[in-house]
Amino acid sequence: MDFYQVNLFAFVLLNSSLIYRQHRREKAADLSEKIQAGETENLIDGDDYDSSPPEQDRAATFKKLFFPVYVLVWAADWLQGPFIYTLYKDEKHLSEPTVARLFTTGFLAGAASAFFVGSLADRYGRRSACLVCCATIVLSCLSVLSDDIRVLFVGRALGGLGTTLMYTVFEAWMVTEYNQRALQRSSLKLSGIFGLMITVSSVVAVAAGLVGQLLRPPKPHGISKILEAASRRPVPSRNPPQNQPRTLTSKAVDRQILTLGLASCCFEGSMYLFIFFWSPALKSSHALAHHNQPSNILPFGIIFACFMGAMMSGSQLFTAAMASTNWLTSRVILQAVVTVGSVSLLATIFFRNEFVTFWCFCLFEVCVGMYFPSMGYLKGKVIDDGNRAHLYGLLRIPYNVFVVVALSLTQEGEYYLSGRPQIDKEHWLIWCVPGDMYREIIFMCCSGLLLIVSAVIGVLLHD
Repeated sequence: MDFYQVNLFAFVLLNSSLIYRQHRREKAADLSEKIQAGETENLIDGDDYDSSPPEQDRAATFKKLFFPVYVLVWAADWLQGPFIYTLYKDEKHLSEPTVARLFTTGFLAGAASAFFVGSLADRYGRRSACLVCCATIVLSCLSVLSDDIRVLFVGRALGGLGTTLMYTVFEAWMVTEYNQRALQRSSLKLSGIFGLMITVSSVVAVAAGLVGQLLRPPKPHGISKILEAASRRPVPSRNPPQNQPRTLTSKAVDRQILTLGLASCCFEGSMYLFIFFWSPALKSSHALAHHNQPSNILPFGIIFACFMGAMMSGSQLFTAAMASTNWLTSRVILQAVVTVGSVSLLATIFFRNEFVTFWCFCLFEVCVGMYFPSMGYLKGKVIDDGNRAHLYGLLRIPYNVFVVVALSLTQEGEYYLSGRPQIDKEHWLIWCVPGDMYREIIFMCCSGLLLIVSAVIGVLLHD
């Protein structure tokens, strides 16, 4: 096995161990609840008690209702999302500035739609918004079958709208339904659901990366379209349209929400810039290692699967931390992952070795895996159900603008070693063309912003 296959195998072993430990903890917690409820009279050695209290039945029903649709939607997204850059750049032979403009169109559409999709979902029902999300992503996947640049831009705009809906209405529906069903009284904790969501998403992403490695674009987009259509199965929802008066102004100025908005802007903005730049960054490091001589093409599908395995490890670590300690709160975890994420991005600037760069990216993905459940849990506690989808949408606007500004300045270029630019192996000095210099500036700025966010979280955010 080569380097990347070995790392994928290691992540599989690590996550299998973490999942097994989590299963043992959940089983012990359920048994403890039954003992406290005095329901162990029929429990004998070696047998599992098969009668659940009503709260546990409602929790099991809730998971069966939510997660099948969630898996299909994210499978569709993971199958096509990681290969968009490669499809535009290598299959359709578009320049990097053009690819950046396509991505920018998607983020602009996401930012513009964030102003209204959440409020419409709150007003007319989140189930309908989920169905609209599936339809827009299907149309976005269909757009890549065309070589017409206008169709590609329309497809990216639809993709931006679909992404905003996907990150807004499904989570808003889940949290509201959790509260309406009063599942706080069960062993199914909200933090545990968010951790499980990222774990499930990571498993699906690993599978999608391996499938995508076997299929050349745009075939993954075709499978994505099928899965997205399948996920349009109606979701029985007790989320009624929210008609009560909103107190958006008073909520929007709350420092807790503003702090979460700042963290979301900088971390998720850095994450999406990472999504755009990790492929060319590894290609540059790979070319540097091989002195621009012909070599094997990087296995992007396996690399992506490794990243998702790292993210899955992060979600498992979050769930374990929340379950096993009282002092390690969501706020502390959020502050820690933002700080470590900053260091991991900064390290890629100083260590241009291909393998070190890969490991730094994996560390950043571990932070991503811990960030989303901690951020989701904090938003679930701070934001009211009546305004949930609307505020979730508004929180996505700043980071969309952040990414658009960064991508609008993207330049073409990769490391090259021919001609005058040379490597000083003793001092690790190299000459860079503008594209690589810009990528390093982006990572440096993101690192600095994340350190600032970490300090703000420590001062203003409370559990």
